[in-house]
Amino acid sequence: MFDKIKKFEEELAEFTGAPYAVMTDCCTHAIEMCLRYDRVRACKFTPYTYLSIPMTMHKLGIHYVYHDTEWQHWEGEYEFTYTRIWDSARRLEKDMYRSGTMQCLSFGHSKPLAIGHGGAILMDDKKAYETI
Repeated sequence: MFDKIKKFEEELAEFTGAPYAVMTDCCTHAIEMCLRYDRVRACKFTPYTYLSIPMTMHKLGIHYVYHDTEWQHWEGEYEFTYTRIWDSARRLEKDMYRSGTMQCLSFGHSKPLAIGHGGAILMDDKKAYETI
């Protein structure tokens, strides 16, 4: 079982151009793991996101504010300003990885790789990869 997951991580990393990929049970938990790892205390993001995102901020005690309305139209992903974390739940493309970031993916229904559940974190931080 773990060999299949490891192989999927390696193939996902190669496809996206990320040095590392870590599988998770969902995108929200991928984001939570990144927020916890980086000990984020404050951030800013679009108000046009999934309900689980502000709920996660509340759960972790992270102060957050929403971007102004010009941020309402994002396509595929958006950044958590003041962090290196991206919610890339609606994006999956060849060589999409941005160096120095942690991009969180979703494989839920209606996502680019709609296998029904699961997520991943794309990263180039070896220490984070080994810890998360």
